[in-house]
Amino acid sequence: MIELWNSFGVVALQQRLGLEALQGSGQFCFVDHDRTFTMNATTADHYSQNRSYQHSFGVEVLQQYLAWEGGDTVLDAGCGTGEICRYMSQQPGVASVQAFDVSAGFVSYANQNNSAPNVRYDVADVSDISTYKPEWKGGFSKAVCLAVLHWLQDKEAALKAIHSCLRSRGEILLSCDTEDSSFYRTSHNMASHPKWQPYLGDFAPNLFPWPSGDLVENRSRLMQECGFEVLSCHIKPHQQSFESKAKLMEALRGIFPHLNYIPQEKHEEFFDDLFEMAKDMHMVSTGGDSGYIGKNDTLVLHARKL
Repeated sequence: MIELWNSFGVVALQQRLGLEALQGSGQFCFVDHDRTFTMNATTADHYSQNRSYQHSFGVEVLQQYLAWEGGDTVLDAGCGTGEICRYMSQQPGVASVQAFDVSAGFVSYANQNNSAPNVRYDVADVSDISTYKPEWKGGFSKAVCLAVLHWLQDKEAALKAIHSCLRSRGEILLSCDTEDSSFYRTSHNMASHPKWQPYLGDFAPNLFPWPSGDLVENRSRLMQECGFEVLSCHIKPHQQSFESKAKLMEALRGIFPHLNYIPQEKHEEFFDDLFEMAKDMHMVSTGGDSGYIGKNDTLVLHARKL
């Protein structure tokens, strides 16, 4: 990692299972005729407390790619619990940050814990432009969409919606896992693990990585088709230290919805196999004095609206 199983992943799982979502106190329960899944890993508290990798990676790419200019108005598409929004709002040159997320629970948490005078949070779906506010059209000099698009199947709709919100020559910075990322490979290999496949049935992770075939000579055809000039496009490695295996596994809990199919009494055994698989896929390693290290290679795209 490690991008957490965020609110877009929650909605994708709900749609796949055909379940009714009951949301309260930031916790999602998915209900069908026979079973109820309580998604503790997707509560806003858990998400916020176990997103150190995502936050450090987000800050790193923001510092590397975006130069804040006086009066910048920023759109954060898929803001989660708002930590990155608050960080951006404090940067010299940033006048305001408009953030949104598909999860009302996450937005409520962001309002309560990551508010600032120049930040506004709303509920909207990044790939559904009908949920965008009319005043967002052409209203922003910069947009960020970090660790969101690999949860969305219709990337074109999302990119075109964000494009409509940018001013002429406005910039976008996004990150997304690809088919070659260690996170994606670990998730899919666990879904077909012979020990756990009988429990998982036809389950498949709701991950839609950026297709590697789209990336040619550090350019993206999809970005160009959606009206962007690509300024930078590359796979960026990142790693995060965890003081203990327990801390690392708690972070992993948030991104592996496989657990909803595994009996509670077998979760520890599943995590043992997950840890070994993650090591084989070079997603985690032992770091000696540093404890444990989570790793991933993530696509980072920086582009400008044509």
